[in-house]
Amino acid sequence: MHGTSFPIEESDPLVLIQSKLKGMEMRGELERHNSELQKKTKAGIERPKPVEGISKVTVTRVFYYDPTYVVQEDLKDHLGRIFYKKGTKINPLETVSLSQNLLFFDGDDEKQVAFVKEKLQEMKGKDLNLTAQSWSEAKTLKIILIKGAPLALSEELQVPVYFDQNGALTKKLGIQHVLSLVTQTGLRLRIEEIPVR
Repeated sequence: MHGTSFPIEESDPLVLIQSKLKGMEMRGELERHNSELQKKTKAGIERPKPVEGISKVTVTRVFYYDPTYVVQEDLKDHLGRIFYKKGTKINPLETVSLSQNLLFFDGDDEKQVAFVKEKLQEMKGKDLNLTAQSWSEAKTLKIILIKGAPLALSEELQVPVYFDQNGALTKKLGIQHVLSLVTQTGLRLRIEEIPVR
C-alpha cells in the first residue's frame, strides 16, 4: 500500500536572501547597515582591539625564548621520502635569522611613545646591530603595538608601525610587559623588558 506523495515545496535560499535585501533597500535599512559596517571596519583598522593581559614594565628583566620544537610525526615530501623523522629537534634560527629587532610597546602610553621617538631619532642613519645596551647603534627595528592606533602613529613616527593582532606574537614569546625589545642571541631570542621613566 502506498500513500499519496506530494512535491517538495522548499524555497530557494538565494531567492529568500534577494527578497530580504530588496525589502531592506526599500525601507532604507540596507544603506544604513552598509554605512555601519564600513564605520566598524574602519574603526577596527585604525584602532585594533588591544592585546589583553599586558602591563607596563616596572623593573628591567631579561629572559630568552628558544624556538626549538620537536617533530611530532615523520615529515615526508610529495614522493613519500622522510625529510624529518619523528622526534627530530628543529630550531628555525639555524636557517633563518631574525631580520629585524622587534620593539613591543603601548601606543596609548605617552611616555612609551616619547621614548620610542627618542630612540628612533638616535638610530637615524645607523645600520648596525641593536641591543638595549646600545640603542644608538641600531639596525632596522620593527615597531609593534599592543594597544593604540598604528596608522596614526606610523604617520607621526614616519616609520611603519605594526599591531600584534590577537596577541599572537606576545603570547608566543611570553611577553607580559611592555616596553619589550626582542633581539637574536645565537639560536635564541633575547627579550628585554625596559621600564620607561
